[in-house]
Amino acid sequence: MIERIIAVALQKGVAPFLFIAGLILGVVALAFMPREEEPQIVVPMIDVYIESPGLSATEVERQVVVPVEKLLSQIPGIEHVYSQSHPNRALVTLAFYVGQDREDSLLNTYNKLYANQDQVPPVVTAWQVRPVEVDDVPIVVYALTSTQPEMMGDFELRRLADEVASVLQGVQETSEVKVVGGRERVVQILFDPLRMAARQTTVLDVVNAISLSNAIVSAGSLSYGNQAIALESGDVLRSLDALKSLVVNVVGGDLVTLDDVATVKDGPPSKTSITWYESAVSLQGDVQPMVAISIAKQRGTNAVKVAEQLHSTMAELQRELIPAQVEVHTLRDYGVTANEKVTNLGSSLIFAVLTVVAFIGLFLGWRAAVIVALAVPVCYGMTLALDLVFDYTINRVTLFALILALGLLVDDPITGVDNITRKLQDGRGSVSDRIVAAIGEIKIPLLMSTVTIVLAFLPLAFITGMMGPYMAPMAFNVPLAVVASTLTAFFVTPWLAKVFLGNAALSETDEDWRSVDHNSFYARNMLALLRSTSRRRAVLWLLLMSFIVAILLPVFRLVPLKLLPFDNKNELQIVIDMPEGTALEATAAVASEASRIALSLPEVNAAAVFVGEPSPHDFNGLVRKHYLRQGSHLGDVRLTLLDKSARVHQSHAVVLRLREALEGLIDAHPEAVISVVEVPPGPPVMATLVAEVYGRTLTPYAEQQRAAELLAERFRAEPYVTQVDTSVGSAAPRLRFVTDKAKAAMSGIPTSDINSTVSIAHAGQVVGFMAAEREAQPLPLRLRLPIAERSRVEDLSTLLLKGRLGAVSEQRSAGLQAAPQNLVALGELGRFESVPLETPIYRKDLRPVVYVTAEISGRTPAEVIADITADKTDGTVELSNWQDRTFLASGGTQAWQVPDSVEIHWIGEGEWKITVDVFRDMGLAFAFALVAIYFVLRLQTGSIALTLLIMSSIPLTMIGIMPGFWLLNQFGERWIAGAPEPVLFTATAMIGMIALAGIVVRNSLILVDFIHQARAQGASVLDAVLSAGAVRMRPVLLTAGTTLLGNLVITLDPVFSGLAIAIIFGIVASTILTLVVVPVVYCMLYGPAIDDSPREIRHEQ
Repeated sequence: MIERIIAVALQKGVAPFLFIAGLILGVVALAFMPREEEPQIVVPMIDVYIESPGLSATEVERQVVVPVEKLLSQIPGIEHVYSQSHPNRALVTLAFYVGQDREDSLLNTYNKLYANQDQVPPVVTAWQVRPVEVDDVPIVVYALTSTQPEMMGDFELRRLADEVASVLQGVQETSEVKVVGGRERVVQILFDPLRMAARQTTVLDVVNAISLSNAIVSAGSLSYGNQAIALESGDVLRSLDALKSLVVNVVGGDLVTLDDVATVKDGPPSKTSITWYESAVSLQGDVQPMVAISIAKQRGTNAVKVAEQLHSTMAELQRELIPAQVEVHTLRDYGVTANEKVTNLGSSLIFAVLTVVAFIGLFLGWRAAVIVALAVPVCYGMTLALDLVFDYTINRVTLFALILALGLLVDDPITGVDNITRKLQDGRGSVSDRIVAAIGEIKIPLLMSTVTIVLAFLPLAFITGMMGPYMAPMAFNVPLAVVASTLTAFFVTPWLAKVFLGNAALSETDEDWRSVDHNSFYARNMLALLRSTSRRRAVLWLLLMSFIVAILLPVFRLVPLKLLPFDNKNELQIVIDMPEGTALEATAAVASEASRIALSLPEVNAAAVFVGEPSPHDFNGLVRKHYLRQGSHLGDVRLTLLDKSARVHQSHAVVLRLREALEGLIDAHPEAVISVVEVPPGPPVMATLVAEVYGRTLTPYAEQQRAAELLAERFRAEPYVTQVDTSVGSAAPRLRFVTDKAKAAMSGIPTSDINSTVSIAHAGQVVGFMAAEREAQPLPLRLRLPIAERSRVEDLSTLLLKGRLGAVSEQRSAGLQAAPQNLVALGELGRFESVPLETPIYRKDLRPVVYVTAEISGRTPAEVIADITADKTDGTVELSNWQDRTFLASGGTQAWQVPDSVEIHWIGEGEWKITVDVFRDMGLAFAFALVAIYFVLRLQTGSIALTLLIMSSIPLTMIGIMPGFWLLNQFGERWIAGAPEPVLFTATAMIGMIALAGIVVRNSLILVDFIHQARAQGASVLDAVLSAGAVRMRPVLLTAGTTLLGNLVITLDPVFSGLAIAIIFGIVASTILTLVVVPVVYCMLYGPAIDDSPREIRHEQ
């Protein structure tokens, strides 16, 4: 059947059509497919902010969070429910399963809340539902800095940035544009308590006067003289003079204006955050004030295109709007990184194709090389066209999948061309007949091998969690490319062979499988082995022992296991957590020192420092909720590194050196947590190492916190475990003004007026807005005490309050009458008291939890967790060096213990959870693939023994892979800044193992099929094995060589190098062993038991 289709394709011009169509489809797909650096991972998350004034953290948890969690956990598709309970407020976060529809998740959350308002606790005064999406992550971040701070400070920069942001928002396909840093323009009304007391005016008098006077309303229209005239009433404040002359009170017939009781200033308010920019040059000069502008893109758009349009617009703004003393620096550009990644990988792909083609030409000749070279773009064109149809993007995983597929897809054309060449030289008939016969001879092995590779990779599509979407392009592209290569081998390669080979290799000799050249290299070396039973058994025992040793290498920690290796990025982050309540200037001093230390490293190009407000977050910060890092005790230092081509060390090595350089600063501030954060190559997590501390139903939360502190101390004792922190936190000191209810009632002053006065005086309040047509943002009017008069509690005690009219009555001759409105000082109505310290209460999946987090330098989470768990004992432990430990004998650092009422969970929010899930899913996928391959081969061969024989080459790959990783760890720079830097066996290396399963099964399948063809023509078992091995040795070695060469370029990538290493070492070992083991086992199975006659062989088949 297939032979007839191939013959028709050769005669009717079908093959040229497929060839041209494949090339055109590939060009169209490349032109229209969006480009991005990484595959987008859709993880719907929703934050629900809840306000519950007057409640402590414990009350918020019990009375607010628990009922809300119970309600929201009923929403379908939720994986986890997280919450934080603080005094007066709470945050509940819903994390949905990966891949859940974002709109449906948000709609279901709104429906659940608003349809069940009767179940929302009555102490909740307000809530806000805010979705958190990956599209919120900015793809471009600009920093506007001033070279002349005395002329252009943070206030002027902020005003300029607001105007620039308005223009950038107009760029097509942009999403949220945010301005971070600087101080906005504010009209400050700084009231003077003494002047107000002299004029018997209170803070609330000023608030009421401004809010009641600063209003304009539409009063309909007035018809007059055939005209409709719009009628309005009132007016708004339009100038500072109008504001100053505003009457705020009337005392004894005298008007009291705002200018009489307050100072009005138009300009920047006092600083609540500090942002600045430093570069390597700044180490000898002053730092530059900075305002950042972050721009996100819309979902499904091309990051490269959007970034290019933003840069073009910004360049135009620099020419027309931005003054000369303002510099524009690019802190982040995912468009450039995506384009560079795609371009570099595209170049690597072209280089790999050319290398493979040259390799083929060296051994098969230039004609065969041209055929393979023309077949490759056809396969890629078909694959990319389907990528476009199914909404895949061009990203690093897609391109690595295509590079990985190169070694697989050239195997079919190589096998076809090699067999066609052999048939043209050793057969009879016309060129077309010989080509059709050559393809027909290998059709079953080609089809079956394609099925095995598809079965090997298809289960990767079912990996759960965030690694599923990350690996989806691999599961999609590799099987497609292999299927496309099989179609090309059947329909395009024969036509190309007819065009380029034609009569060049034609000869008229009969092919005889029974004649074997025993002096050939392969036959000469195999004869001595195959004729000796003891030698054959010795080979098998040696292989078995080698396999056992190989799989034991990870057990003895000689090959470290990890989810993914570290990437090589151009940005890093230093996260600073000072004790809560630390002054803004103190946090800024620590951030400045951290920045200077970082800039002392030659790889660090610049530092953007954000203190008091969050920096523009990345995907890692989105998951870790860095966008909530607002407060005077919090700081971020965003580091921009030199380009990868300009530095020797990768970014992870820079992280190790930076951690070492920051040790002095960390020792000088033991109360602070200073962490160096790098962007992970795959799914982000809360921290690399996370332990969740749970209690029983009646376990006090304080006991969980104490247990967490004990575990944190054990973390700090473990070698190379750094940046240890807990969610216990440090509570800031609090003062509360406690009202004397009796005195307040006697004065007619409610508690709400006291609260408003204290809040306005200290925190300030926007009491209205001034009309300003040329401002990009509304111009607020903020009422507040001057900073010099609100630094002490005593300053607040002198504030005056006025009793409400009619709140107090007095007996007079005419009866009860309203008492006069008394003016009373705040200090006479109560006192300030220290309030017990409170820390946040965290919950996960409706259970209280305390998190203990840490980062690891040079070791893997698996071995650290194993060592810490093994040391959990009441007694003592035998001390041991961490390098001497194995998974069979873990621990040996320090004994530790927690109360029996506390549980420690390791599989939670850290990397270990994803590692376990991914290796579990990939292991199940691999097992499913092996079972599926077994049944397919069993169906095709009809023999259990032959099926197992063909599949025996799969475990042989381990003999090359694990020793290969061990060998690489013996060379190179394996220690950096006093920390180990090993070569890791990762999830990408396991993908290489899966790819090898398809490759080696294909080789074994074709080899066994050739043995059967030889025996069917009358050859003995020994001659059939030798002749098949001799015939297949060249294409097998060529396949191995092309696969090896195709993967060499992948070794340069820090993330997917493990895949290439696994394939390179595995293909070398499995190829050699396949050519040896399959003949040995075949002879042991069938040599003495099966007659050599053709009839017997046909009956067996």
